[in-house]
Amino acid sequence: MDLNKIIDAMEAKATEIFNNTAQYQADGKRGMLLAQVKSAKHPERWETVMQAFGAVSTPPEVQDGKVVFSGISFDGVVNGKAAYARRTGKNSGAPENEVPMAESYWEGAVVSKDGNCICAFSGVAGSDDVLIAEAGIAVYDGLLAAK
Repeated sequence: MDLNKIIDAMEAKATEIFNNTAQYQADGKRGMLLAQVKSAKHPERWETVMQAFGAVSTPPEVQDGKVVFSGISFDGVVNGKAAYARRTGKNSGAPENEVPMAESYWEGAVVSKDGNCICAFSGVAGSDDVLIAEAGIAVYDGLLAAK
């Protein structure tokens, strides 16, 4: 399975959404792309490709010389979304009280119908994160069909 084709499709969708959204352009390119496919030989293993989409975190917010918000790590969030999806077999976006610590309740990880691929993005609004992840799943489905 060519994970690079999957991540390339996700990057293309992220670029399209970024270019068509003034607020995202004002905030600057930011986020993390992730594609994982379960190994056919070792089903307990997940092959992973990750790629930054601009900045991988937001800077801390400081007021009166004190940090009041430490910022967001898109790397950490995208892995939390994928962790939830791997554990449950469901797309991320569950209520916060149903998600263990270190997993993410935010939407943006999408599981393929066969359960063997997870694509996730973190960096913009959750609904757009989902569209980016779905672009990767569509390529995964196409690669499966071509086999």
